[in-house]
Formats: sequence, C-alpha cells, structure tokens
Amino acid sequence: MKLGILTDFYNHYQLYEKSCLELNVDYVIIDFLSNHWLQNIKNNLDCDGFLVRPTHDFQEHRDVYMERLYFLNKVLNQKIYPGYEELWLYENKRNMYTWLSIHDFPHAQTNVFLNKQDAIRYIKNCTYPIVMKSNTGAGATGVEVIKTRRRAIKRLNNVFGRIHPLFALGHPQHRKKFKINIPVFGMAEKHILLVQKYKEIKWEWRIIKIGHSFFGHQKLLKNNIASGSGMVGWVEPPRYLLDLTQNICQKGNFYSMAVDIFETTSGEYCINELQSLFGSYLDSQMLINDIPGRFKYENGNYIFEKGYFNRLGSYLLRVEHFINILKAS
Repeated sequence: MKLGILTDFYNHYQLYEKSCLELNVDYVIIDFLSNHWLQNIKNNLDCDGFLVRPTHDFQEHRDVYMERLYFLNKVLNQKIYPGYEELWLYENKRNMYTWLSIHDFPHAQTNVFLNKQDAIRYIKNCTYPIVMKSNTGAGATGVEVIKTRRRAIKRLNNVFGRIHPLFALGHPQHRKKFKINIPVFGMAEKHILLVQKYKEIKWEWRIIKIGHSFFGHQKLLKNNIASGSGMVGWVEPPRYLLDLTQNICQKGNFYSMAVDIFETTSGEYCINELQSLFGSYLDSQMLINDIPGRFKYENGNYIFEKGYFNRLGSYLLRVEHFINILKAS
C-alpha cells in the first residue's frame, strides 16, 4: 500500500508523514499548493489514496484547496481522507447549518443574509443578545455576542459597506498580540452576514468520532464562550451525545468528525459546530475517572478501552482508519 500526502499551508501534513512512518506505510509527499499541482497528482496516481488537510485561515486558500480536491476526488476518482463531503462542511458555517437543517439535527437558528436591507430589518426587530459569526474561524475567532442594536448596525455596515458595497471594509477577526486584540483585515469577511440566535449555555461538549473510536469531554466557559477557552471538563459524555454523533456520521458517511454541542441552562442539547479536522493537542481526548481512553462502538454498545489513542494530533488514528477503508474496498 502507498499513500499520497498532500502539502498544506501550515505543515500539518508532517503529522500524516510521522503517522505513516510509525505504521510502516509507504508514502509520498505531493506539493498540492504548487501551480503544477495537477501534474504532481498525475505523477502519483499509483497511490492507493490521498491524505488531505484543507486550511481555514483565509477563505480564498480554503476555496482553492477544496476546488482542487473536487477534481482529485470527483473527477479523477481518487480516494481521499477525510472524505470530500465532510470537508465541504469544514470551516464553512453556511454549509454546515444548511446540512444540519436538511437532516433535522438540533442546532441554533441561523440566518445568512446576502441583502443589506433584509439584514437591517432583522436586526431592528430581533431579540438581543444575538451572535454574529464569520463563515470561517476556529477557537471563537470571528464570533461576537452582540448585545445592542447599535453594535449590530456597526458590524452590519462593516460587512455590507456603509454607503455602497464597493466600499465595504469587511468585519475583521481579531488576534491577540502582546495581550492586545489586533484586527486582522486580511481575514475580513464582506457582503455576507451570519446571525445566530443566542443560547445561554452551561458548557459545550466535544464528541469526537474517528472510525469506530469515540471520545468526549466538556469545553468550559471563559467570558461566556466555550470555543477556544482552553478549559476542559474531563467527565464521561452522555450516551445521548455519542448516539447523536454516530447518527450524524452515518447520515453523512463522515470518517473523522468532532461535533461541538451546547448544553443550555434549560437542559437542551444544540449542535454548534461540525469539524472534520480539529485541535487535538493531548495524547488523550477523553479521561474517565482520570483514566485516558476511548469508547469503541461494537454491536450497538460503547465499550471503554484504556490507553492513549490521540497521539500525533489524532492523525495516527486517521491513517489507521484510512488503511482499513482501503483494505476493505
């Protein structure tokens, strides 16, 4: 077996490479960012499958990477991991909320406005607070809880342009540098406004499924936001959330997925994010009674297995799963 590893903008491909070395799998690294990307692929069509990692920092980079994956997977009929359908939702909140709505999975009411006047009418009549989000952005970047109509109008004017769309500056995300929030105008989104109904939450659950392996933990609140807080509650996840994640992945035929689920103060569960690729910085993404491990889904049951299964940022587990898929095909 031979796997092709596609390069990415932030060298995540090196984790695929380390995983292949540990598993003693033959591989080749392919420059997927080059102007000659298509010839590079054609030179390596002897690969059994390709390991891929779209970026998300810049919408333009993500779009081009996904366009190339379309030709690789859908036109050249090459197998990729993660799958194209789940990556179509990755760091694309518009696609994600549409997919959740079509399949009737519980999530916060979300509005996507392309027309400034429609957005103004909504903002003037909605109940505050509301949440405005950028289409891309991890760790709560691009997310703002809006408490007043005045603040909502300001962000709306940034996105659509105060006078004319041609003069729109966009609403920039912010990055912290020297303990100061600095607007990153190179990542500013324009001409589209995403507004979500506010949910009062106790915490957020992250449930991970890779192959038949499940993990779960709480993301605790910091400044009323769970994503990017860095605060973790290591407790056993409810069976309902494991089943919900299983149902999502079965419906979409998803290989690798982190499902972030709000638990509200009223006891409601509400899906916030679906991310096929996600931060996995610890060798274990679940501790039960301080014991690291995973649940394996077998014959309708979740069986706890002790151990460290998320090494190399969970990429090792992904490569193992891809190998099993290719062997079974």
